[in-house]
Amino acid sequence: MVLPAFDILKKDSAALVWVEAVQDLELAKQRIRELSARSHGEYVIFDQRTRQIVDRCTAPTPAS
Repeated sequence: MVLPAFDILKKDSAALVWVEAVQDLELAKQRIRELSARSHGEYVIFDQRTRQIVDRCTAPTPAS
């Protein structure tokens, strides 16, 4: 059994909120692209092994 190594978090006004965990970095990058297309905001990928943020994606705010 392979345990997820990367957490996907969404940044809100006060903190980072856990969204889901995935097994590899490429899948994590794909998921934040999908998530940011549906919900604006900043998403980060956190590597559980190194305890570091390894990537981030900021979805544009919808035009008014």
